[in-house]
Amino acid sequence: MRSGEYKQAVGRLRRGDCYCCLGVLTDLYDKDTQNGYHEWYEEDGQYVYASGHGTSETTLPVSVMKWADLAECNPTVREERMGEPITSLAYLNDNEALDFNQLADIIEAQL
Repeated sequence: MRSGEYKQAVGRLRRGDCYCCLGVLTDLYDKDTQNGYHEWYEEDGQYVYASGHGTSETTLPVSVMKWADLAECNPTVREERMGEPITSLAYLNDNEALDFNQLADIIEAQL
């Protein structure tokens, strides 16, 4: 996320050439495991990620969650400044408008 390779999106894993924080991880998984065959496909102007465990639009596909050794499809983190001690990465990306650098700091510290 810090590389500058990805533009940030909200509300979905991917919108055109923009990704939410979970979409970046999904794209990295896709590039690492699919050997040139990509699981992203466009449906009604929106991108969806298809895997052996169904499709995903807003949270991590199960295959990505397992690949990244995460316990949840929408990982939760502690974020005290919001007044709520635990929240999800998707919420911080979509509703709190944390940029990729801020999200990367949280991910590195907690996941």
